[in-house]
Amino acid sequence: MSDNPQTSPLWPADNSAVTSHIELLQGIINRLADNSASCKTWCITLVGALLSLAGATHVEGVAAFALLPVVMFGFMDTMYLAQERAYRDLYTRIVGTIRDRSYKLSTAFEARAPLDFGGFCAALTSWSVYPIYLGLILAYLTAHFTGWLSLLTAVTK
Repeated sequence: MSDNPQTSPLWPADNSAVTSHIELLQGIINRLADNSASCKTWCITLVGALLSLAGATHVEGVAAFALLPVVMFGFMDTMYLAQERAYRDLYTRIVGTIRDRSYKLSTAFEARAPLDFGGFCAALTSWSVYPIYLGLILAYLTAHFTGWLSLLTAVTK
């Protein structure tokens, strides 16, 4: 890749290495978003399976294990979203350098997007994270304190 802007009126946007760099970042962002969606899917599936097992075995203690996937997948989902946001910021920075023609050879294929605590907190309070996992925790606590879990696990005569 040449750092000479005289090679084309569209330089550096028309350079195949630059477009490959952008595609690399888009691929990373897509994988992180897919993993985030998978966290939600697996969490709800495991919670449902554990509650079904609690009802089938009539052991209320099994239902308490339903909180474990909620906490684990909630943390993983938050980390995926925080990392995705960091990569979106990197993507925006790289595209900005392409637009203002300051993209340099030293920037080619930069794919490190550092994660910070502020990004984690922002992801934790995102509409795509806290309503799902907080909702599951509140549903469990409601079921526990109203006696629904006892009703679910009661042995019928």
